[in-house]
Amino acid sequence: MEQILSKLEVQPLLLISGKGLIKRSNAGFSRVFFPVGEGDSLASYIHPEDRREFQTWFRNLNHESPELSLVKNFRLADKNGRVVSAMLRPERVSEQDFIFWFWEDKGINESEDYWQTALTPAMEAVFSSILDGVFLVNVEGKLIDVNQALCSMLGYHKFELIGMPAGKLFSNEADEIQKATFRFARIMKYGRVQEISLTLRDKAGAEVEVSLNGAVIRGEGNQLVGILGTVRDLREKKALRHLKEKTSELEKAVGELSERDKVKDDFLSMVGHELRTPLANILGYAEFLLEGGVNEEEKDKFLQVIYQESRRLARLVNEILDLSRMQAGRLVYHYVLQPMDPVIGEAVEAVAAEAEQKKIRVEKKINSGLTLWIDRDRIKQVAINLLNNAIKYSNPESEVRIETREMDQGALVLVEDHGIGIAREDQDQVFEKFGRVEELEHHTQGAGLGLTIVKLIIEDGHRGRVWLESAGVGKGSTFYFWLPTIAEK
Repeated sequence: MEQILSKLEVQPLLLISGKGLIKRSNAGFSRVFFPVGEGDSLASYIHPEDRREFQTWFRNLNHESPELSLVKNFRLADKNGRVVSAMLRPERVSEQDFIFWFWEDKGINESEDYWQTALTPAMEAVFSSILDGVFLVNVEGKLIDVNQALCSMLGYHKFELIGMPAGKLFSNEADEIQKATFRFARIMKYGRVQEISLTLRDKAGAEVEVSLNGAVIRGEGNQLVGILGTVRDLREKKALRHLKEKTSELEKAVGELSERDKVKDDFLSMVGHELRTPLANILGYAEFLLEGGVNEEEKDKFLQVIYQESRRLARLVNEILDLSRMQAGRLVYHYVLQPMDPVIGEAVEAVAAEAEQKKIRVEKKINSGLTLWIDRDRIKQVAINLLNNAIKYSNPESEVRIETREMDQGALVLVEDHGIGIAREDQDQVFEKFGRVEELEHHTQGAGLGLTIVKLIIEDGHRGRVWLESAGVGKGSTFYFWLPTIAEK
């Protein structure tokens, strides 16, 4: 056997054991094909797509199959992924061993000869340095080289991709492979394709969004030899875009929090001022009374001031507590089916002292005649807040009108004044939490919570609506709220 091998150093051959292991290779095999390691499995040097067929064929050899004398064609692939087409003829030389005779397949397309010289170590170095995925496709539509970036992107080893139809990068389905083939045909027709967005399939079958750029490669005589394609993984770009969006959202949220902090700081400052003012008046006049030396007329005047400031202080504290409970969802409503008009009438009586103090006449037209499911105390609170608001912003000796009527299967209540009015650009912020229109602040006292509470009671507590109308500054305002006949309880 050794003598036979020594005489046939030119003809490529391998001595193979019955288990398919390489026992010996000659110089001719290394020269024509590539070096192989003794003790390696021959199947490991067969292209992955041909390997199953080779293993079946080799098992038949061990059973002295009639195919023993037939020449077979297989693709060989070295550890670097280089693929060579070869003709192979087996010959049994003992009960355990075979000689496999190899010839290079000269039926290879001329373009393959081009790639055998073009795929140099220098070109491999260029491929490996490119961060995007790069592949070469021959005119038969098969991958003849890929870089590591593409392998990493799709989860393949380079050895698994070489020789594979390029369409299988996109899918294992026949129609998708055909569509991919059309893409490469279009590249061949037009010379190049720029920025096509498409989806590849990785080894696990998951979709990989990429953009494809492609250009044809021509050899001597302008002969088409293949296609160079580059694919850019859009997942990272998508992740960066998503990160940018999230960063923008976070910056917006931080801005909103800063604005809310500013609003709350302003609110606390304002509330602190509003609390200190009545407390200071109460303490001051109480000290005068304790010191004595005041006549009856002054005593009555001081007591009146203490009483009014105490009511003002109690109202402010109640507004703050109510708003806090509403925002936390802890305010409990007690709905009772009852007439609407008497509740509004009680609210008018409750503001009589404030109206009389400014000599403002309250005209009432209460005749809706409707019975609704409402929380009596909260609806009365709404009407009082609106009436107090109208009285505060009205000139002395003017008129405020409150009216109830049936409308849209519910009850409409309006409070109209002829006071300082509200500019159109300021009307949206009137019901905002902790907010008052700056131009009007000097006209009245309070923390600006009344209308916010009105909105929460009507819209959140009774599923109604609240809004205002004003022709502008100096032209008065009309506030409305509407409650459905059958409110949700």
